[in-house]
Amino acid sequence: MFRVLTLALGLSAAAVSSAQAPQPTTRADLQKKIDQNFDVGDKNNDGFLSRAEIQGVAGKAAEPIVAKMEQEFAQMDRDKNGQVSLAEFKAAAMAKLAGNAQATLDKFDRNKDGKVSQSEFRAPFMANFDRADLNKDGLVSADEARKATGGK
Repeated sequence: MFRVLTLALGLSAAAVSSAQAPQPTTRADLQKKIDQNFDVGDKNNDGFLSRAEIQGVAGKAAEPIVAKMEQEFAQMDRDKNGQVSLAEFKAAAMAKLAGNAQATLDKFDRNKDGKVSQSEFRAPFMANFDRADLNKDGLVSADEARKATGGK
């Protein structure tokens, strides 16, 4: 439940931070954001989060997820009888797999011939390695890997 509450109360801060470049945050700024998120949940302003208030925040945060689940269920329920049969489920799963295969083909098939060669498959991975190998010695040291992944 703490995880759900943390997620729900953190959504507004996450929305703001994901729309902007990461900015250095002071301890005081972080505390202010946490307190603002707490205040969103504390509907009766008593300084505490009751079970009902937590459920309200968690329910609000879950609304987009529930809407997406309902949309996906409606797509699977081909005969619109309010139930998903095994056959309907399998058809939806196969369509998802086919979509994933197409996405993979689109990502790697550089010459658009409908196939992925070994060199096409290898190319993006090798490009990432080459970007990480800052001194171009053919090895990616721990320091280079940390820098490549945004670490310090």
